[in-house]
Amino acid sequence: MEDNVRINRQFLQTDDQEKACALLFNTYHEAVFAKVDGMMRNHIDPAVDAADIVQETFIKAMEKRHQVREPEKLLRWLLKIATNLTRNEIRDAERRTGDTFLESLESLSINERNAHYATSISETDAEQAEANRYLARQLLCLLQGKNRKVLELKLAGAEIKEIAETVGPNAVAVQKRWERILEWLIPIGLNLEELMDCLPEENDRKIMERYLDGQPLSEIVKAMKTIGISRSDVKKRVKRVIAQWKEAAKDNPTDPVSEMVNNER
Repeated sequence: MEDNVRINRQFLQTDDQEKACALLFNTYHEAVFAKVDGMMRNHIDPAVDAADIVQETFIKAMEKRHQVREPEKLLRWLLKIATNLTRNEIRDAERRTGDTFLESLESLSINERNAHYATSISETDAEQAEANRYLARQLLCLLQGKNRKVLELKLAGAEIKEIAETVGPNAVAVQKRWERILEWLIPIGLNLEELMDCLPEENDRKIMERYLDGQPLSEIVKAMKTIGISRSDVKKRVKRVIAQWKEAAKDNPTDPVSEMVNNER
């Protein structure tokens, strides 16, 4: 869609607020909604609504309309407002998801340290705590090297600055590393069982079940020996599956399972 310069000038020159708002909304609502909806397609969050962002975009535009100096570029300016607002909402939504998931993971180490005090915990809470501990162990299996160390320290309650003292080089780098980890680890953690089920090869599923259960490679190889899968085969399969899950989680964080299924077709 291109700028309607005549409408743009009317929007900027009129002193009638209602008329200005109607001109802008009726002319560019469709373009703004398309922009917001396209950006949010893979970042769906129940607390975020495209219509709300669009409404906020036009409110911001009305507040700042006298700052516009080039009527022929008004649509570009409007879309920039929409883009910035949408990015902020996506960032906040991802932070909410990340914080919730991290709270669940961090609670594991707390529960373990204080387990002997929790004599009154309900069976349901105890089962959930155990499920969380098991999930944390599984997710650690998906990480190697510094990434694994960062998550281990996070679960132990360490702050970013403290982690930087161990893995280096500085807090900024560690924060970026942590954000990259969460970007794909959260979707996998929330869909791990389904991701396992959608693996097309039965042997891959058997290997990953054992691998995520913390079994050493020697035991996995021994269990798979009857079908002729070697140690190098096991390592290649594990590496390949993790890479597939990671790619699916990055491409479609709200539904990595569907992404996996589509990629297999």
